[in-house]
Amino acid sequence: MRVLCMFCTQSVPATWYTGVRSGGTMQRGAIRKHGKFWWLKYRESVLENGVKVRKTVNKKLAPFSREYQTEQSVRALADVILAPLNAGTHQATSVDSVKSFLESFLTKGEGGRGHKLRQSTIDSYEDMYKLAKQHIPDMELRKVRTPDINNIMRAVAAEDDAEDRRAQTVYYNLKNFLSSAFRYGVGHGLIDSNPVRDAIIPEGSESDTYAYNLEEIYEIMQTVKKPVAKAAIMTATFTGLRMSEIKGLRWEDYDGNILNIRRAVVNGVVDEVKTRTSRALVPVIKTLKNVLADHLKHNSGDGYIFHGETGEPVRFENLVRRDILPALEKKKIKWHGMHAFRRGLSSVLYDLIPEQELTIKHIMRHAVKDVTGKHYIKPSLERNREALEMVEKQYLKIRRRS
Repeated sequence: MRVLCMFCTQSVPATWYTGVRSGGTMQRGAIRKHGKFWWLKYRESVLENGVKVRKTVNKKLAPFSREYQTEQSVRALADVILAPLNAGTHQATSVDSVKSFLESFLTKGEGGRGHKLRQSTIDSYEDMYKLAKQHIPDMELRKVRTPDINNIMRAVAAEDDAEDRRAQTVYYNLKNFLSSAFRYGVGHGLIDSNPVRDAIIPEGSESDTYAYNLEEIYEIMQTVKKPVAKAAIMTATFTGLRMSEIKGLRWEDYDGNILNIRRAVVNGVVDEVKTRTSRALVPVIKTLKNVLADHLKHNSGDGYIFHGETGEPVRFENLVRRDILPALEKKKIKWHGMHAFRRGLSSVLYDLIPEQELTIKHIMRHAVKDVTGKHYIKPSLERNREALEMVEKQYLKIRRRS
């Protein structure tokens, strides 16, 4: 049987095919030795820009050796490759490049689990893509394996200075982005498996996970003078809200006793809260009420609780730079960011009521994963208020001593 050279552009002769299976032609492919290797040339269906097309494929079978000296000796290797095609079980996978796939994934805005991505998540993913783009190999999506992902991660890490490494969270975020994209590819039949799942995460610098204790919070409150800054700090301390949720608070969400968490503001854009459990009612204890009342005297009382001159949500980075940092620097108090107040509340609660872990999760609005906690024990506003009042009691003791 005469078969043309695998690298020529002439049409494939009919002698490639022997026999007919139900629904199509049985394929034998063309085996030829080229250089030091045996190659198999065959046809398969692939996805190109999401459309199924037929392509000619050249695949390396084995090196020419004592074991593989003849076409017949490598026929079994070829049959393994062709078996899914001839059995009709072959699934078309994507021949698009990795870069074009990732750009399409970002444009569509659908996560690996099939949910629409929040704008803040898309923004984060776009940052991760920019970080990795120059290190992404020019290869077909379906050919990517875990070692290729490892190479991307290592290449990004190699850009770091020994004295100034990126934060560890950057590498976690990069892997999350890639994993979500490839999971999307699996879910849409573009690839067979997710090569990111078992990829390495380079070692970065430790993130600042400092948690303010109540003594430090009291000292900060005595140092900061602006009512808006005091109100922001006390809100973070006694509610455990994330910064994006504090930015999203409006006066109509507050009835004097409860804050209704309905939205978040990320990079100046109003968005949904981070998770389903984040949307909740949060009790307001007396100390926070008093601080908010003082803040209201210097506020319009409508729209966002923390707003700028235009009425839009305040940029907390500007608030910190203008009203908090200068005051703390004079007293040589180290600033660890607004999130340190949320971490502080969580730490104090675990010190005070370590046996009530579920109540702490409800206050912090963390996801509850065990079946009993998730489906049968619902958050109690009064139970949460009692726990927060215990924190307030400790804070007031410190104030009385000072």
